Amino acid sequence: MNSQQYKGNQLTGLLDTSRGPSQSIWGDCPLLEIINGITDGVIYFDEFHAGPRVAAGAEASYSGAGGGYRGFADTGGLVQDGGEIGGTLDLSSDGDNEGASFRMAGAPFQINRNNGKLWVEARVKSTTITDTKHNLFVGLMADVALTAISPITALGALADVNLVGFHRPESARGAAGTGGAIMNTVYKADGVTAVTLQTDAVTLVADTWIKLGMVFDPANNVLSFFRNGVKLATTYTVPTAQGTDFPNDVRLQFVIAVLNATATTPGSSEIDWVKICQILK
Repeated sequence: MNSQQYKGNQLTGLLDTSRGPSQSIWGDCPLLEIINGITDGVIYFDEFHAGPRVAAGAEASYSGAGGGYRGFADTGGLVQDGGEIGGTLDLSSDGDNEGASFRMAGAPFQINRNNGKLWVEARVKSTTITDTKHNLFVGLMADVALTAISPITALGALADVNLVGFHRPESARGAAGTGGAIMNTVYKADGVTAVTLQTDAVTLVADTWIKLGMVFDPANNVLSFFRNGVKLATTYTVPTAQGTDFPNDVRLQFVIAVLNATATTPGSSEIDWVKICQILK
């Protein structure tokens, strides 16, 4: 029997703006069974009680509460303590086309018809929702190095890597959507054009926390996206064939990245926690 893990909204279709993970996403995740060895699976959770001070330059390793990470920052970039009680990480940079990012050191997850159910959720916010300020990507990515132009390019588009998740574009770059106030749901396989599943899928409010989630269910092979525990309108059926535009043939890891569109008050993005679980077959 799977025990209830969190208080809060237990009904689908209702916003769950509580600080903790959304019950509508996690209510059927067998966390205790995995911990006790009853169900074979992998769990990853980091509440970022302590964070890195990522130095500018090449990608470097560091340790966090949830395990090993790789971090990158441009000349004016920072990944630092967000200064909030409970612990957060703040990602920022002070120059045009500069950014900061971090990712898991390993890639234990895969969205594939042959694998088990996957749950993903992270709590994030941005100081500004003004257009042409900064890009943000939150989601899963293949195990590739972070650079000044990956996973977000200097033009604000998605880099040529395997990834799936939420992308906040900036309208001056000609990306899909209306810029800083929204996030699109996206996926991409390397060598193939990125796909925007739902434009303007999530509306952001400045300096306000929002929970972004994904669930892949192998019972129907559908990948769903969530905003504060509410399923978004557009879902995606993961194909059987590999080597298509969806990255179902590679293992994935959590990543968050920001990239400035302007050197003038670009603002920053912050992450409170991330939680991922997958049942293994």
